Amino acid sequence: MQRQRKLSGSNFIRSLVFGWMGNPASTLDGLSRTAAFQQLPISPQGLDKRFTQTASEFIQQVLEQAIAQAVSSDRPVQWALCQRFPAVYVEDSTQIALPDELTSLWKGTGGGGESKLTNQAALKIDLQYDLNGGETRLALRSGRDADNRSPLLNAVQTPGSLHIRDLGYFDLKRMEAEAQRGEYWLSRLLSGTNVYTSTEQPEAIDLGQTLQELAAKNITIAERSVLVGVTAQLQARLIMVRLSAESAARQRAAAIAKAAKRGRTPSERHLALCDWWLLITNAPPTLLETAEAPNLYGSRWQIELIFKLWKSQSRLAVSRSANVWRILCEIYVKLLIILIQHWIMLTGLWEIPQRSLTKGVQAIQEQASHLAACIAERRSLIKCLKQLAKLFASSTACRQNKRRKKPNNWMRLQQVREWRA
Repeated sequence: MQRQRKLSGSNFIRSLVFGWMGNPASTLDGLSRTAAFQQLPISPQGLDKRFTQTASEFIQQVLEQAIAQAVSSDRPVQWALCQRFPAVYVEDSTQIALPDELTSLWKGTGGGGESKLTNQAALKIDLQYDLNGGETRLALRSGRDADNRSPLLNAVQTPGSLHIRDLGYFDLKRMEAEAQRGEYWLSRLLSGTNVYTSTEQPEAIDLGQTLQELAAKNITIAERSVLVGVTAQLQARLIMVRLSAESAARQRAAAIAKAAKRGRTPSERHLALCDWWLLITNAPPTLLETAEAPNLYGSRWQIELIFKLWKSQSRLAVSRSANVWRILCEIYVKLLIILIQHWIMLTGLWEIPQRSLTKGVQAIQEQASHLAACIAERRSLIKCLKQLAKLFASSTACRQNKRRKKPNNWMRLQQVREWRA
């Protein structure tokens, strides 16, 4: 602030955080009412004028301070497959299209896509979180940056930790370095990667023929010790999983769509391989048996559900304004809210196997005004957080609804030595 006035960095950020936490679609009028409870009497028009480049830089600095905090639950969830490892890290990224005026800050890919924006500017959000303790790491990058260059990938983890990543992060050199540090990984095999027999004189393996032979014998899951890569020759277990007709069709459609975006047509060999999941891991069978690997890898989809939760429940990519600086401020604030909500859920919800993060977020949103009233007084804040933890522990308030047919992810992670296509 350039002059002495009632507006400060503290009450400004609190007003935005609790205003959008309680109602992610809040108007300027709603934010102004929240500000009044934070000792900031300001009109909607006056608040709107505060959304400037300077404000966005300030909020970004606050967000980066929050991102730097490593917060995890002291009561990790007890999922049978995950608790064998000190941590199970799931990693991926999501992207938000920005107005073209922000290209100098966050460069986009340049494509139009489904958004009305041209994607000349875009913000990529890298996410890494531990399925056990819930520790969450974020990194903000330009949308044009490749997934495989995420700074989160350079972190050295506790020996025995497991990484589960999408194909966009497939890198044999990194996997080799992690293996040398005593870390484990579980990944799908990137199409076109050569595999060899794990013998003194390695020979190339024809995966197409191998899978045809398994299908002819009606074998749905099998394992083979292999060397991965022409030069890396990375020692791994290759786990071949026959998919259901429905799952194979979805995987084949995704391969066709991906190739079409690049002006290509997938080969018949590649489409034939879509009938299978080809997983590679360096985790020993004593920690992860063949039939357990697909269920554990399937938990990677939870990160996609988290991104969906961000964009639907917290309206991360939605703004009422056309002011580019207000749009950017709103994204930064909502990311800060997402982190705070996650930290609160770590106090009591994370340890519950059947937890529903969606219902947990809803519970926090409903108590946003209470949190805002308590934020300045430590004892009141602790009491409020304890009340939320008690709500999380109640029998049905924040639990997933039971499914009759398809089991929930937590049920799969409790299933030991069992694979369901």
